[in-house]
Amino acid sequence: MSTLEHMLLDAIGLSAAEYQAALAYGQEKNVSLLHALEILHPGKEEAVLSVFSAFYEIPSVNLSEKEIPLEILALLPKTIACKLRVLPISQSGTSLLVAMGDPRNVKALDTIGFKAGLFARPVLASEMQISTALEKYYGTLDVTRLNAVAEPQFQSNTSITQTRKTIGTGIGEKDDGPIIQLVNDVMIQCVNQGASDIHFESYENALRIRLRIDGTLRDIAHPPLSLRAALTSRVKILAGLDIAESRLPQDGAINLTVGEKPIDFRVNSLPATHGEKIVMRLLDKSNLHVDMTQLGFTPEQFATFTRAIHTPHGMVLVTGPTGSGKTTTLYSALQELNKEDVNLMTAEDPVEYSLTGVNQVQVKPEIGLDFAAALRAFLRQDPDIILVGEIRDVETAEIAIKAALTGHLVLSTLHTNSAVDTVSRLLNMGVEAYNLVAALTCVTAQRLARKICPRCRIVDPDATPEILQKAGIPPHLADKVVAHKGAGCIACNNTGARGRIAVHEVLPLTEVMKKAILEGKSAAEMRDIAMKAGVRTLRQSALNQIGQGIISLSEVFSTTAGEEHVEEKAL
Repeated sequence: MSTLEHMLLDAIGLSAAEYQAALAYGQEKNVSLLHALEILHPGKEEAVLSVFSAFYEIPSVNLSEKEIPLEILALLPKTIACKLRVLPISQSGTSLLVAMGDPRNVKALDTIGFKAGLFARPVLASEMQISTALEKYYGTLDVTRLNAVAEPQFQSNTSITQTRKTIGTGIGEKDDGPIIQLVNDVMIQCVNQGASDIHFESYENALRIRLRIDGTLRDIAHPPLSLRAALTSRVKILAGLDIAESRLPQDGAINLTVGEKPIDFRVNSLPATHGEKIVMRLLDKSNLHVDMTQLGFTPEQFATFTRAIHTPHGMVLVTGPTGSGKTTTLYSALQELNKEDVNLMTAEDPVEYSLTGVNQVQVKPEIGLDFAAALRAFLRQDPDIILVGEIRDVETAEIAIKAALTGHLVLSTLHTNSAVDTVSRLLNMGVEAYNLVAALTCVTAQRLARKICPRCRIVDPDATPEILQKAGIPPHLADKVVAHKGAGCIACNNTGARGRIAVHEVLPLTEVMKKAILEGKSAAEMRDIAMKAGVRTLRQSALNQIGQGIISLSEVFSTTAGEEHVEEKAL
């Protein structure tokens, strides 16, 4: 009887016949003797492990009591760990401690050492626990398991493993190591949570990953600082950026499929004090509503805007700050106008969505192809409809107006606070008033407001008639309006808000308004004229959403800040 057999007999009462049966089982199933004994004698795993540890004179480890750092897991690719049934657990200098069920497997240790670039030292672990740990760390690795700091409410309802299988060509298909999986999982979380942006941020003593959901940035993970270079490199490789260049900003793109949904990310890297900051903007074509009634217009506003974009010539402007949904409104208008019998051309910086049937041009100011140059070229391309990404200077404005005056429909954007301010801004840029009134057809200003979560919507006890009057609701209606808010639930990540809706101020250029512009009226005077003509301000549009139970009173104040002194009309 061998020494090991004697030790097993003393420790767990294993008979000679049972020992031989375990040997035969291990050979038949191609598993180690340790694993065979764990399978054949359940409940005695701890005693068996102690015997083998003493026999091999190698320390053992209880994996169920250990939490392995992500930077250690990153040293060994998933394919190697699962094939050899081993798990890296710690590093000390040039040595990597590896848990395995058969420490005599010298070939496996050599392979591990070669892949990790370290000297592999074995420790004994239960094969059962190794299987559990491999599944835990490599099988369904997601953001919240990678980092205990990440809040559990950000866990997606969709299976991460199932989604990753169809995430797209070239992403996580071979060596699905922890870094690859972390980046994949963050992108999948972004899609599943309806986020618009991903922020990878590096600080002196920490890393942070945030998602912008419904306009608000939320922490989802704080990976170890040691992963800074690996995370940055992984994203830059996917986006086609130069990983060796960390001194200059770079722009790139990632094209993939999540489930059966094509998703694009626009990626920008920016050198910062403690490493590069990376922002990924999600570009989801499904957000481009073909049905323009989903854009948040009131029926009157929708009729005015639709009539303007269907005018054969003239200029229609969509204004608002960054992130107010201008691109979605413009692209939805393009989808509405995209017919077989029209020549549609766009100049954009950057081209965010590729639209079939639309001739899109990416401006490149560094080589002289700016908006003005693109517009001049468009006029020689027999266009019917022109979209200019943004009017940034008087040259672009004058060429756009010239195009509108010569029989083309021109769509564009400006960064202004209100529709009336847009007129003043163009005049201050140097556009002649008579050209402006001849070309401009309609201006819509907009903001994005967070919608109340329908699952946890409750009556807002703080929205008293006095507060509602202060917001702009007339006294005779204030006691009749019931305002709501979100209490917070799992569906909305305890924020009380889920999704966003645009609020608009649509200003048609009527004869009265054109006369006011030609007479040099001030912005305040033009606003009074517009309101008397029935134009709803942004605040009024938002208050209308309160009456319908769509947005909360606090959201009205935050979305339309700065309009407190505008005289409000009845809902």
